[in-house]
Amino acid sequence: MVDNEEYGYRRTTLRVLLAVTIFAVSFFAVNNWIAGFQLFAVIEAIVGAFWCAIFLIAKRTQYLQRWSFIYLCTFYFLVIYGIMITTFKAGLFSWLFIFPILSYLLLGIKAGSMITLVSVSGGLFVLGKMVWVNNHEMHWIVMGNAGFTLAAIWSMVYVYESKREYVFNYLKEQARKDPLTGLLNVKALNDTLADTLKIAQRHSYPVTLVYIDINDFKQINDKQGHQKGNEILLAVAQAIKDLTRVEDHAFRYGGDEFCIVFPNCVHEQVRQTFGVRLAEQAHTNLNKLSMSIGYAQTGPSEFCSPDSLIHKADKNMYVVKSIIKSGDSFHEWQSGSETG
Repeated sequence: MVDNEEYGYRRTTLRVLLAVTIFAVSFFAVNNWIAGFQLFAVIEAIVGAFWCAIFLIAKRTQYLQRWSFIYLCTFYFLVIYGIMITTFKAGLFSWLFIFPILSYLLLGIKAGSMITLVSVSGGLFVLGKMVWVNNHEMHWIVMGNAGFTLAAIWSMVYVYESKREYVFNYLKEQARKDPLTGLLNVKALNDTLADTLKIAQRHSYPVTLVYIDINDFKQINDKQGHQKGNEILLAVAQAIKDLTRVEDHAFRYGGDEFCIVFPNCVHEQVRQTFGVRLAEQAHTNLNKLSMSIGYAQTGPSEFCSPDSLIHKADKNMYVVKSIIKSGDSFHEWQSGSETG
């Protein structure tokens, strides 16, 4: 599904195109009626009225791609039908040149490539027949010019749209990542957790959230410098990446805090596997670094909200932190857990 930013871009494009083509089809409907093509004029008027309805729908519809596809199909039908019933001199074939542009702007690379292939192939076939009937001696010259022009337009639009989508997706991904650790950021946590809980409710499986805080991190920064602090954050982030599964989602929540979403895992399972290994690795490989780890589970029967789940894990983490300050061993740092 196309995201909100992409929807906004394509929604605006569709409405602008509709405004232009509604005016154009109204103008040509009047001219074709006067020229004696009454049936074609009536069809143009009907299509124009239909486009007016799409123009109103496009402002809020959730099915933007579907309506864009319908718009392109009706546009294509109108052009092909017009070419077939009028003379070659009418110039309707010139509208074929904008189909690659419209297809990619409204539907993107995949769908745009498919509809462009169909529309260009069909348009050139119909145009070829019309040119042959009118002047078969110039057939290959006209078809060569039309074919190469369409190919050039198609190539340029494909390159533009593929680069635009790449840059858009890259920037979107960068906006979701923490620049230091490469983990996802807090904005991505809210979106990802909401989506994960929806899927978990649909399939009735549990979700466990882990909340991690590095103990005495401020003292490390103050005594050893921020560079050392950054090295520790990077090392913890790498340990989290190494110990989580492909389907898990790891985030830097902010400062020295991390969150991990474990779909289809109960908190005890996460604690005994991920939690123990992370604590031991930090203690052994990171100069006895200590962490407070809190757990919160929701599902599989009853589910809490994303904010509530984060709050529970955060609260359990602070319970563990208080235990650490009392002097318990590092294996007890992870005892905080809650099911909701």
